[in-house]
Amino acid sequence: MRIAIAAAIFAASSGFATADFYVVHNMQTGKCSIEQELPSSAGTQILLNNIFTERADAEAALKDVPACN
Repeated sequence: MRIAIAAAIFAASSGFATADFYVVHNMQTGKCSIEQELPSSAGTQILLNNIFTERADAEAALKDVPACN
């Protein structure tokens, strides 16, 4: 029973530790970047409408965006 409780607590807390990555386009500079926080500026927009849990996945997706290359 204690193991089940400990596993549930670990699973719940590890969900908060994951980082999210966004492919973001800065419309003022025309440059793209990968951000860890949801951009709140009016001059930026999220590309691809995806949230990536791995930075490598976001970097691979960034290479496929024509506006960023």
